[in-house]
Amino acid sequence: MKEAEIKRIAAYHLLKLEGTEVVFFEYPFHFGRRRADIISAEDGMIIGYEIKSAYDRIDRLAEQLKSYEQLFDYVYIVCDSKHITAIRKIAPERVGIYLCSSNGLKRLRKAKQIKNFNSVVTLDATPIEALRREFKIVEKSKLETCEAISRKYKRENIKYFFRKYIIQKYGSQTNHIKTEISELLTLDDVFSLSLAPNRLNP
Repeated sequence: MKEAEIKRIAAYHLLKLEGTEVVFFEYPFHFGRRRADIISAEDGMIIGYEIKSAYDRIDRLAEQLKSYEQLFDYVYIVCDSKHITAIRKIAPERVGIYLCSSNGLKRLRKAKQIKNFNSVVTLDATPIEALRREFKIVEKSKLETCEAISRKYKRENIKYFFRKYIIQKYGSQTNHIKTEISELLTLDDVFSLSLAPNRLNP
């Protein structure tokens, strides 16, 4: 199964889940070195999803998951059946696994909450303008700003800020699409979920 089809099926599943506040694609993080294939917010928690299609390599998966674990409350892999055996061996027990097929998503392993996140990576995952508004700290670079905030504020406050930012930024966009879909999520809907809210047509 190709990545675009897995995205479509996974997004439809997430949008239909009760309690889903946000679904968004291709979220950049870890100082621009990573992009989460899908993120969602459920019950105030931010979840990162890494997709592995039948055409993807998985030799870098362990390294990718380490980055995800520095930011998200929960982490899932959504994969084609081709990789399921190898992924079970590579992914830590705290990382959840979904199997994707033409019949939909099947959760094979439930993710466990990750509490040992990285405060600087979490701060970097939001725009610098949002950091300055919230924390009133300005340094020469974004990295220096993130480091200064992490020294002054508690980890719990930083995590709460990130969760709040994601839900406020992408919640309205997600709710709009949830009201539009019926029994099918189109590729146009998938495209809309990869655009920043201010790039969407009114």
